[in-house]
Amino acid sequence: MTTGSVLTRIYQDHLRLLASKTYDPYLAESLFKGPWGVLLYLFYYERYVDNSAPCAGSWLQQLYSALQPQPVAGYSYCNGTTGPFWLLHHLHKHHFLDIDVEGLADGYIPAAIAESEQCLSTKNFDFLHGSAGICHHLLDYTHRQAVRMHLEKFVTALSAASSMTSHGRSLPVFVLFETPVASGVDTFSLAHGTCSLLILLSRAYVAGIAPDTCRQLIRECIDFMWHHQNPRQPDTPHALFPGILDGRAPYSRLSWCYGDFNVALALWHCGKTLQEPVWQQQALEVMHYTLRRDTDSTAGIVDACLCHGSAGIAAFYRRFWQETGETAFRTAAEHWHQHTLQKVVFSDQPGIYGIRGWEGIDKQWEYCWDLLDGSSGIGLSLLSHTLDTPLAWDEAFLLS
Repeated sequence: MTTGSVLTRIYQDHLRLLASKTYDPYLAESLFKGPWGVLLYLFYYERYVDNSAPCAGSWLQQLYSALQPQPVAGYSYCNGTTGPFWLLHHLHKHHFLDIDVEGLADGYIPAAIAESEQCLSTKNFDFLHGSAGICHHLLDYTHRQAVRMHLEKFVTALSAASSMTSHGRSLPVFVLFETPVASGVDTFSLAHGTCSLLILLSRAYVAGIAPDTCRQLIRECIDFMWHHQNPRQPDTPHALFPGILDGRAPYSRLSWCYGDFNVALALWHCGKTLQEPVWQQQALEVMHYTLRRDTDSTAGIVDACLCHGSAGIAAFYRRFWQETGETAFRTAAEHWHQHTLQKVVFSDQPGIYGIRGWEGIDKQWEYCWDLLDGSSGIGLSLLSHTLDTPLAWDEAFLLS
């Protein structure tokens, strides 16, 4: 299938899914696993591919009318109300919609802050499911005093949860549910750990939120990350950084959620923000090191998804090419784009939506339509490859 035909098939598939309303009602307010991620794809498709019969706006109205924000609870970025409000702000900021985002925020922000504070009380700094994801969106509203006060609490709480070691500052905020431990562990992750937190700290620093503390945390945590890389093996394709510092395995796949790309992105963003060219050079060093992992087996992937598949790998290399102009990253992005097209499989069964994805040993192969694991995210990555201008959808994943 060609890129254009896949993009159109995803779009049509999404419209059928929304019309069927067969998705899990528990995920009805989810950006990453539900219909709000589908909306993100619809708006980008209609702007950059085909606007002859626009549907995104009407579906947004329907989903928004069914949105039921609670006074507190249910505001996680992945599956809760923060995701839809992030999307509304994103669509307004990039001129897809003309809406009163400040008016919407009046009702949303107090409840989001309340849930984020609840997360802080239990040391839940998770990007997808905890305080970090909520604060990711709140950083768009630093002109509000209540938001600034909460973000200062976030930075303070993160500092209190950290611990200084002989090799830098540890952020043991990830809880391994399958292995009881006395406390959390460090994870070099955008989804759940250090890397997303460093990027958020760099944004808080720019906004003037506890800048001295942010700078110190960033500097010392980067020292810790850099010290914990695996021994380098120039002739062997392998992970440079472990995904999780649980002492069980040094492995990490090439993915958005954990590992080398995560470390490189944190180094790059923080290096730009704090004007530390050494960190940016380290980021490029890591990215160049990943280039040898150019097969599914060496990259550790199975399917095409954005979170931990070929579309996500293409998105990372494309973003670094756009940032640096380095031909090697453009070539790698093209390589993984083609791999993604080869992996695209749609179902011919009525009522089955999305592209086939690997859902783990228990579920194995299923058809997925969502932003994180399915066709919405895959489509956005494929769409970006057709354009010379960077697309802003990857702000949802902290890539830009």
